[in-house]
Amino acid sequence: MPDPLVSVVLPTHNGSRFLGQAIESCLNQSYSNWELILVDDASTDDTPEIVSRYAKKDSRIKSVIHKVNRKLPASLNTGFAMAKGEMLTWTSDDNCYRGSALEAMVEFLVSNPEIGIVYSDASYMDEAGRDMGTLIAPPPDDLPYWNSVGGCFLYRTLVRETIGNYDENLFLAEDYDYWLRAYNRFQFHHLSQNLYLYRLHAASLSQTEPEATKLAVRHMMEQYLAQPLWEGRSRALAYLRLARDAASLKQRWKAVCYFCQAGLANPRSLFTKFALPTPVQILLGPSGFAHLKSFSAKKGHEFPGSGV
Repeated sequence: MPDPLVSVVLPTHNGSRFLGQAIESCLNQSYSNWELILVDDASTDDTPEIVSRYAKKDSRIKSVIHKVNRKLPASLNTGFAMAKGEMLTWTSDDNCYRGSALEAMVEFLVSNPEIGIVYSDASYMDEAGRDMGTLIAPPPDDLPYWNSVGGCFLYRTLVRETIGNYDENLFLAEDYDYWLRAYNRFQFHHLSQNLYLYRLHAASLSQTEPEATKLAVRHMMEQYLAQPLWEGRSRALAYLRLARDAASLKQRWKAVCYFCQAGLANPRSLFTKFALPTPVQILLGPSGFAHLKSFSAKKGHEFPGSGV
């Protein structure tokens, strides 16, 4: 069968610093049957010039500009409304694909028609592109506790046709919500290959909006937990996620309440690694917990609760 077309959406807002590298990582893919849709969300820096230059460079690159800033989920919806691919993905303007990323994920989905969404491991890098360690993605079954999918993924158009657009009211939690909506409807697969470079820098949303992100996730999770969608382990993991985040925000009473609700949903969950971060943060505080995670990392151990 012919190679399926992959649509890659790349939203950006004032992302000129790293945007060229992100686009080049798409151009350098070993898999060639792709289209790249650049969505400029009303940038005021050099982003429009960069987008225009690359759109002229390769006919596979398309672009669209928002006249007013509409935030990430709206930019994703704009991009995917233009997509023509049989398989879909999106990437950030400060991250990069490894050269074989699309090829590896396309090959897997073509060979495994029962899988709807595939995602991979990645590496952290600093602002200069230096390697800062490997990120091993959690398994799909842990999705109610943390966003297992991360930044490198590929999914079938059927997923979008089934669950619809990204929720424009869930800025900072739009991708996590998207995967949770797909959680009970499609099979996910973790591909144990390092296919992505995730950049850590001071201007990234994960660094500038950590508290707002936790609150956005809380709002989203409470909507899910108000419905009879999850039972047992999945429900308990969601409450443990909320307990962990509340403890990190120094909201100890909320953390205790969520922790107890996890125990009611599935008592065994309180004796797993997912339960540990909450009492540790309540006892040591967020800074003490951060020091403990750092110490564990230096000893070569991954401390529970280090994910997103």
